[in-house]
Amino acid sequence: MEKTECTSSLSSSLLIFISGVGAGVALAGLLTPRSGAATRRIIGRKVDEGTDWVKERAATAQSYVRTQADDLRDRAMDVAEVIGRR
Repeated sequence: MEKTECTSSLSSSLLIFISGVGAGVALAGLLTPRSGAATRRIIGRKVDEGTDWVKERAATAQSYVRTQADDLRDRAMDVAEVIGRR
């Protein structure tokens, strides 16, 4: 299996797992006997936590993509320079 296929499969599996955990937590929170206000507070906290998690992951992904783009641009410039010398 190629590295990209493995990484894609792992990412998909991780996303499915996290989605399942989130759905389970949400369902448990809704089925637990609490007052409406307490349930809304809990859901609000979890949404805030999820939002923060997504923002952190997006920032990490953005940084990774920028780094890879910079490396690719540098390599392309090096290749163009070598070709230009010929």
